[in-house]
Amino acid sequence: MTPNESKTLKKDARVYWQGNPADCGTVTETSWDAVTIAWDNGHVARVLRGDMREIQLTPIRPHTVQQ
Repeated sequence: MTPNESKTLKKDARVYWQGNPADCGTVTETSWDAVTIAWDNGHVARVLRGDMREIQLTPIRPHTVQQ
């Protein structure tokens, strides 16, 4: 997510680390320069908007190949 994309985040939005649906959290607070995320594993992190590259708003679904 880019810094500009992170500005659209609202409280209670679900986010994913590297698109992994097993590694997700909830936005608990936003400020002009950062977002606070309560991760499902119990950790809480304040992430600066410029450091949100590995965080995504939607999970990445694995591709399936049909034969």
